[in-house]
Amino acid sequence: MEDILELAKLTQFNEKAEAQAVEDYTEFLRKILASGIDEEKRSVLVDTISELIADELNHQMKLGELYVLLTEIEPNEN
Repeated sequence: MEDILELAKLTQFNEKAEAQAVEDYTEFLRKILASGIDEEKRSVLVDTISELIADELNHQMKLGELYVLLTEIEPNEN
């Protein structure tokens, strides 16, 4: 059981890293939107950063699923 809990802990450590990446990308996105960069470049930047955020959110979900798999602790429905 100790090995399982260590693996579960590592999934949460990595999920935290994904959350930090989302926070950092969100700040980057805020700065892009507040900048005076031309619309064409802004659009490319926003689309790319949005895609990166979506990837990180997907990683968070998958890591959460791994945590449930390892611990058999299901999230509450409410």
